[in-house]
Amino acid sequence: MIPLYADEEKRVEVVEEARRWAEVGLVSGAQLAAVQARYRPDLARVNLFLRVLLGVFTAVAAGALVGLPVVTLRLGQTGGAVLLLLFSPIFAWVADRHLIAGRRLYRCGAEEVLLGLAVGFLALGVALAADDWGRAAERWGWLLAHAVALAGAVALAVRYGYALAALAGVWALAALPFHLAEVLHWRGAGLPRLALFLLLGAVALWAHRRLARREAFPRGTVWCLEAARLAALAGVYLDVNLYAHRVLWGEWLGPVRAAPGSPWVQLACGVLTGLLPIGALALGLARRDRALLWFGGLSAVASVLTLKYFFHLGYLAEQLTAAGLAVAGFTLWLLRWLGAGPDRRRGAFTAESLLEPRLYGLDAEALIAIQPVMPAAHQPGPEGFHPAGGEFGGGGATGGY
Repeated sequence: MIPLYADEEKRVEVVEEARRWAEVGLVSGAQLAAVQARYRPDLARVNLFLRVLLGVFTAVAAGALVGLPVVTLRLGQTGGAVLLLLFSPIFAWVADRHLIAGRRLYRCGAEEVLLGLAVGFLALGVALAADDWGRAAERWGWLLAHAVALAGAVALAVRYGYALAALAGVWALAALPFHLAEVLHWRGAGLPRLALFLLLGAVALWAHRRLARREAFPRGTVWCLEAARLAALAGVYLDVNLYAHRVLWGEWLGPVRAAPGSPWVQLACGVLTGLLPIGALALGLARRDRALLWFGGLSAVASVLTLKYFFHLGYLAEQLTAAGLAVAGFTLWLLRWLGAGPDRRRGAFTAESLLEPRLYGLDAEALIAIQPVMPAAHQPGPEGFHPAGGEFGGGGATGGY
């Protein structure tokens, strides 16, 4: 990631975590204001509404800037390709040098859209340039454009920490085997699916291993790794569950129905459809990883809905009822098992409701930032307490004793 974002994101993270502290009542408003003043990032930021508005306006303006000369001058396909190839580096230069380095914009929508359009225009220009050279050149041109889009998405994710670029990169990587199969005329659908499974599995494993050292990366890089891991896991799950989705497509589209696959492939897909959610849930519990737990839970629900296409387990209503009862029973048993342990815990797990640091973003850096503005406890003076003699009086009595 560029040094500007890598350095300033630390300040952004401290300020946002201090705001979460204030939301849960751990710090006062004065302490929050002091942290915001001390750790104010030197970046231009906007809220989500303005970010979307600036992004849409930038996309419309940039599209009009390129499309107007093509329409008015009737440049055709070749002229349009030349304009796209010309404007692509200009957009990238304006976003990187003027908006980010000069104006210090941070996720304001305009610079993000310009960088995305730069990659998209470059890929589209490469594809259109080869469109007039014959059918074979057209296919290879679009394949080259696919590779350009993939490389550009990865570059945006690595350099700027854009999670949407990471998602686009995983999507482009998932579509690459099928594009290669079309260009190279591969026979059968088994090889692209196998390549898709291996590629997405490798991406998910690589991102998961990198996330084990998430403290060493800037926040934007962590978001990109998390987005890539979840997208790759979702792609792997959909790949192994493709048979069920094919049956669903056949039911929806009527006469459009694919040929049935091998029984061994159907069996393997059914087994993996059930094992992947269980593995994600187990790994999420072992690593205290909330994202894996969410993925495991959602994929488990999808598996309950689609396992009937692999194995006959009864009607769908019966499956959902049995699954709900099983989850409720397991939850009650788990709470009782944790509560019966010493001090109502088993190892690092407990049945008590705790303030989880990662839930509210409470970490050591935010704690160190807030410590100087917290009120100090009252301490007695160094001389201690020295009692003295007392006096009384009134009603004509003497005052000494």
